[in-house]
Amino acid sequence: MENKINMLLNSEKMQKAFEYAFNDDENTLAQQLALVQIPAFSHEEKARSEYFAKLMQDMGYETTTDEVYNVYTKIKGTGCGPTVYITAHLDTVFPMDTPLEIKKEGTKIYVPGIGDDTRGLAEILSILRCIKEAELIPVGDIIIGANVCEEGLGDLKGVKTFFRDHKDEIDGFITVDGSGTSICAGAVGSYRYKVTFEGPGGHSNGAFGLVNPIHALGRAIAYISELRTPVEPKTTFCVGVIEGGTSVNSIAYSASLLMDMRSICAQELDKIDEQFKECIQKAVEDENARWETERELADKGQGYRFDTSARITAKIEKIGDRPAGSQPDDAQIVAAVKGAFNAVGIDDIRIHSASTDANVPISLGIPSVAIGGGGTGGGAHSLGEWFDPTDAYKGVQRILLTLFTLAGLDGVSEPQLDVRKK
Repeated sequence: MENKINMLLNSEKMQKAFEYAFNDDENTLAQQLALVQIPAFSHEEKARSEYFAKLMQDMGYETTTDEVYNVYTKIKGTGCGPTVYITAHLDTVFPMDTPLEIKKEGTKIYVPGIGDDTRGLAEILSILRCIKEAELIPVGDIIIGANVCEEGLGDLKGVKTFFRDHKDEIDGFITVDGSGTSICAGAVGSYRYKVTFEGPGGHSNGAFGLVNPIHALGRAIAYISELRTPVEPKTTFCVGVIEGGTSVNSIAYSASLLMDMRSICAQELDKIDEQFKECIQKAVEDENARWETERELADKGQGYRFDTSARITAKIEKIGDRPAGSQPDDAQIVAAVKGAFNAVGIDDIRIHSASTDANVPISLGIPSVAIGGGGTGGGAHSLGEWFDPTDAYKGVQRILLTLFTLAGLDGVSEPQLDVRKK
């Protein structure tokens, strides 16, 4: 494979594309800065999607925008190779009213969302220009564009929708996410829940003795905190948000928590999921039983009188489901991507697992990777997020080489990704 990749790299066509990527660097950054100033919280990406589509159309590409605002174009190959889908995500973690003022300090650019994943979007656009300017014709087909809802409670809606409609067409998947030279080849799955505890509520003194949703929530968190999970495969859990109550002197009528569980192993994820639900049930039962004791004392004239029909209930609502999955470190797509990176001088490559858009195709058995773009960055998901565009064009170059290593380049190289058996 190494010789074939080097042949592709040194071809006149790929070198022309590389030169164009270098010369296009300032334009790529300008589009990155324009895109980052269009708010795009998960489920609210319409404006950014429409602008991205226009930029593609201005280059002469016909675009498709689906029901959730994924946007993409199809570059037809010679008809005898795999179909590779390459994308970057449109959404960020920042609410729509977040200030998006661009600040520069030295070579660093500060603005929320500048790297994750606005850089990926900018590189997709540069790749499209490189393909057109260098007249690159793939052997297999390339579907290329941008998708919605990768972050948080977006719950991968964009790629879920795409693969619902196109899974039998795709032989390999690449998502360009942020910056960096590592290769994400494993899918850390997650389940996310909102649990709401409810009771009658009342005055803290006058209604003392009623079941208390906040107390039940506290019991649940205490039980959850004592769960044990394996180190390998890494399996985690976290209560991330709690809400409830009306005042310091009120027994709450409602309290809720948000729960996140993760594992690369679907079986371990299901196991911790079951244990979590048992914790919720135990919390409800124990809170109700606690005040049953008070009722017995009241019947003996030794406790407080209250509504004996009051009970705590818990509603468990799944709000996120990201599938888990894995593939060998030497899988065909991983080896091809690693070889392409090596060919442009990147030898220190970490292969890891994470929660990305690649989760969905990996779980479907479709060879997939998430890779970073050019430049360097930090502070992702924070208001202090920054990006340094020094030599950022190299990201476009290595992704171009990766893409055509997999799909093949007509007259130069054969695809290094097989067509899947459908």
